[in-house]
Amino acid sequence: MVAISTFFRLLLLISFVSALVPTDTVFDIELVHRDSPKSPLYNSSMTPFDRLQAAVVRSVNRASYLDKRITMETSVDEEVGVLYDEWEFLMGFSMGTPNEQSMWGIIDTGSVLNWVNCVGCQCFNKTATLFNTSASLSYKKFSCFSDECRSMRPNRCSDDMMCQYHYFYADGSNIDGIFSSDTFHFTSLKTMQSTSIPNIIFGCNFRSLHTKGNNPGSLIGMGPSPPSLIYQLAPKYISKYFSYCLNRLIGGVSSRLFLGRDKPTVAGKASVTPLMTQDSFYAVQLNAISIPGEFNIFLTRSPKLRAGNIVFDSGTPLTNLDTQVLDQLVKELTDYVRLPTVKKGDRFKLCFTVLSTEQEEQLPGLLFSFAGALGNFRVSPENLFRWFGRHAKCMVIVGTNGLQIFGNIMQQDVLVGHDLDKMELTLIEKNCTELYKP
Repeated sequence: MVAISTFFRLLLLISFVSALVPTDTVFDIELVHRDSPKSPLYNSSMTPFDRLQAAVVRSVNRASYLDKRITMETSVDEEVGVLYDEWEFLMGFSMGTPNEQSMWGIIDTGSVLNWVNCVGCQCFNKTATLFNTSASLSYKKFSCFSDECRSMRPNRCSDDMMCQYHYFYADGSNIDGIFSSDTFHFTSLKTMQSTSIPNIIFGCNFRSLHTKGNNPGSLIGMGPSPPSLIYQLAPKYISKYFSYCLNRLIGGVSSRLFLGRDKPTVAGKASVTPLMTQDSFYAVQLNAISIPGEFNIFLTRSPKLRAGNIVFDSGTPLTNLDTQVLDQLVKELTDYVRLPTVKKGDRFKLCFTVLSTEQEEQLPGLLFSFAGALGNFRVSPENLFRWFGRHAKCMVIVGTNGLQIFGNIMQQDVLVGHDLDKMELTLIEKNCTELYKP
């Protein structure tokens, strides 16, 4: 019986090898925001103002977490407080063979480890989908003596000599699991066709205790080093490139993740700046913030980063700027905009009273001047100010004494491209609802 089982496993894996995709393939994957009605954790009782306030809290917590990661100079999450409720976007995928098991995964450009909660897991969130390893013929867990285990950090041997990890977080939560591999399946939003990729490495959690908040039970790391998903797919299956377009959620239209680069180019003025990496982060150099002809605020290098001074992050809603830079920006905008200001909480440093469409049109955008000849990028008024109350719009930038972060609200309706061969970040203002229509 063992021989027969092994034979069928080999036959199954061979069938997947023959279906490998060419390297110019693009996986066009749906991204679902946590506040979208499509999200499995959607809270219909929250108002738009509740959601913005919650986004402020998540931004502060996320910034604190990233700052601790940088300070500790580590590329792993060990002993650095990730709060499991501080996530923004989910992607749908499936795992296993022959029967695919559907999963929702947090997409995170600041993490490199892919992990899922597996059947038998002692998990805090009892509602999340669990991956049944016994139902997958292509599932494999790594022994302590495998090359894969030697390449993973941190790792240790379990009692049965399997490659085990333990992450203990500063917020009191912790996860334990086995480094494993299986076939992942991605469905293109454009063609609705599924592509299967064998031997994707991930962590199979058997314990996830004291984690706070709700989480969907898995995470997909898109950080700039192995074993993140992009580094496992490229260059074998796709080019070393990924991009995303985050929708403003009007009408609940989904955002998009593109793994790989398609041959056709997207029309629009492109801003291009050198892309730098540190640990699990993507960073760029921001030289100045301005309204041309009115004011120009210059930024210096960051003591937190070896290269660049601001992190581009999909998992932080609001932009974090140095408190001195933000104070100067608030002063300049208060003088520039002929509208009364209003106080809205402790975190928002600048809110205007807006009583009409004509007054709303007085709110400006800002020019962010990144390094490089093509580095100028205009943040639109829609991405700079958000409604907070019936007659108030607040600037979605908060102050920090730590790591500066370019948040995802200011990236909305922008095609954000990461070229990991040329090490360039590309920004193209684009209506996500019109991008790559079927």
